[in-house]
Amino acid sequence: MPNEPDSIKNILSSLISESPPASPLRAPLRIHFPGTTLTTPGTHLTRSETSTPPSFSVSAHALDNLSFPNCDLSPTTSAASHESSSTSSILSHSPSAEDNNNNNNNNNVPHYLVAGLDLDPPFPSFPVMGPLLHSLQADMTLATGEMGADEEFIRLQGRSREGEEVAGYMGPAPPPWSGPHRYVFVVWEQPKGVDGGKIREELGLQEGEGVGMVGRLRWDLEGFERRLGLGRVVAGNYFVC
Repeated sequence: MPNEPDSIKNILSSLISESPPASPLRAPLRIHFPGTTLTTPGTHLTRSETSTPPSFSVSAHALDNLSFPNCDLSPTTSAASHESSSTSSILSHSPSAEDNNNNNNNNNVPHYLVAGLDLDPPFPSFPVMGPLLHSLQADMTLATGEMGADEEFIRLQGRSREGEEVAGYMGPAPPPWSGPHRYVFVVWEQPKGVDGGKIREELGLQEGEGVGMVGRLRWDLEGFERRLGLGRVVAGNYFVC
């Protein structure tokens, strides 16, 4: 039986332990499906609710010392100072849509990688086929120009809406006799020199080629993180289905 990668163990542990017992946790990653937005980790969602590829937004609390040509997010390193100053600093100069498009081509602007994984195939009690890769999107940036004064979460965007789609999204499909599976999404900042093309090259994919089912099974997440030099997970969240 495969062990869960350390990065997954760490993010799941933080999502379970950070919330006071009396109040539900708001995860640092929001997962947006057309009819629902996942904010609370471990929420049960149906197959129909999660059949369409999601989009994502990240809490400014999770972002460390980020500076953009037109937008300074450095106060987010302190949760205490965030409440009083981070939103106002984010909005001190809100970039236009044109600014955001230019930022996608700016090497000084962080780019993000988002992976979606089923941790429990085929059964939670016997997950010998996991983790199963459900999606992999690269070259995502922060859409800071879309934020309002009362917003904490920043949408991830790409040159296209989905960014660089390395592995297309597969909706949840646990066997009908299985218990609910955990579907976790995690975000890393891409190291310098790593982009969607580099990731595809590392996976041995040709231009336009997708990741097949065999390549998604028992996904070697730790080896993938090591080969690309990925650091700690920036944010994560999960649902069950």
